Amino acid sequence: MSNLASRALSGAVALPLLTLLILWERRIGFGVLILVCSFIGMREFSAMLLPNLPKLARTVVVLAGAGLTAGLYFRPELALLWFLAALVLGASIVLLAPGEIAGAGARLGLVVLGLLYVGALTAPLGLLHRLLPDGPYWVLTAIGATFANDTGAYFAGRALGRHKLYPAISPGKTVEGACGGLAASIAALFLFRATFFHALTLADCLIVSIPAAVLGPTGDLVESMLKRAAGVKDSGRLIPGHGGLLDRLDALLFVSAWVYTYALHLR
Repeated sequence: MSNLASRALSGAVALPLLTLLILWERRIGFGVLILVCSFIGMREFSAMLLPNLPKLARTVVVLAGAGLTAGLYFRPELALLWFLAALVLGASIVLLAPGEIAGAGARLGLVVLGLLYVGALTAPLGLLHRLLPDGPYWVLTAIGATFANDTGAYFAGRALGRHKLYPAISPGKTVEGACGGLAASIAALFLFRATFFHALTLADCLIVSIPAAVLGPTGDLVESMLKRAAGVKDSGRLIPGHGGLLDRLDALLFVSAWVYTYALHLR
């Protein structure tokens, strides 16, 4: 099966189930999914970038990242406490299992990066869902804007792509694809406003979609950079056609952070 067909089949199965879970009146269901995603994402990150850490140390790193997500989700007002606890625990893990001392600083940096990149950035989507009365719609908006941008960039790049966007990291991305992704993201927001999320204003549509069209590819490129540094093609093999969970969430992690910030604190 071609990669595109595998991606389409995976999406056709997963997206309706995800939508039902997001709209389920028991919001804790989506919260549990967020915690599971954090745990799996931390496992993929640790296996990819911290292979030389002892297995027990990697397990503690994974639990620290998932614990940071849980703390931010259930008690966001204590965010500083959760960040401090996760960072101290991560540093202590490397201190107790430093391996080759010359590389201990790099390993410590990767542990801290994992805690922030996966543990912290997984939480905003859950908080958006839990804290706002129309939180499920905002979550669908964040996911939809990300998906539209990714899809628009793919097809515009295939049809019109001539100028490489960042060939050193992702040779397949083009400037034309990025423009197609931006157009698709804006169109998706106006479609959401016209169909199920009437509370969105015209300003909301632009303020969400335009940054999403920048942040989504940025998140994608960041994960691509990490994979190239680790010498792997995918972060895992969890999702057919997509690779690992981080391969599917890389853009959404950045976009959801912006949508959470805008919807809860700036709007």
